[in-house]
Amino acid sequence: MITKAIACSAVAAFVVATAAVNANGHGSDKPHGPASLEGTWQARITPRNCSTGEQFPQVAFDSLFMFAAGGTMTETTANPSFQAGQRSAGLGYWERTGHSSYEAVFQAFVQFTGGNYTRGNQRVELDFELLDGDHWNANLAVAFTDPAGTPISNGCAAVIGVRLP
Repeated sequence: MITKAIACSAVAAFVVATAAVNANGHGSDKPHGPASLEGTWQARITPRNCSTGEQFPQVAFDSLFMFAAGGTMTETTANPSFQAGQRSAGLGYWERTGHSSYEAVFQAFVQFTGGNYTRGNQRVELDFELLDGDHWNANLAVAFTDPAGTPISNGCAAVIGVRLP
């Protein structure tokens, strides 16, 4: 009888452990990296020439990225090129594409024409590599369109992300 109780306990423990692993995504067919991307990160965005790769550190700015469980993300920027209230927060998704590589896409509204920007949409695509649990590097592509979806301009940037403590 004791052996049967021990066997049942072992089976129950295995079922619970398997459920916990699957709930965390570690039993899925997605590749696993060294650490989770989930959380809030401060990102230093340095615009660069898309053709040559030349960076323009004099116009670098910071943004915050929040990566949530399930693959959604929120972004806000301190880019001084936007006028106060001119740009909404960015909303989008993220997903793992390799052992420690990810992609993220988000979109924000440009609420009104002024300064360097025309009313419409901003779409940002990032391909990035998680270096460790607290740092990542990314290449960023940005595209601006008018409200009808007609392209206005595009650009590129290098991005360094640091996890907020």
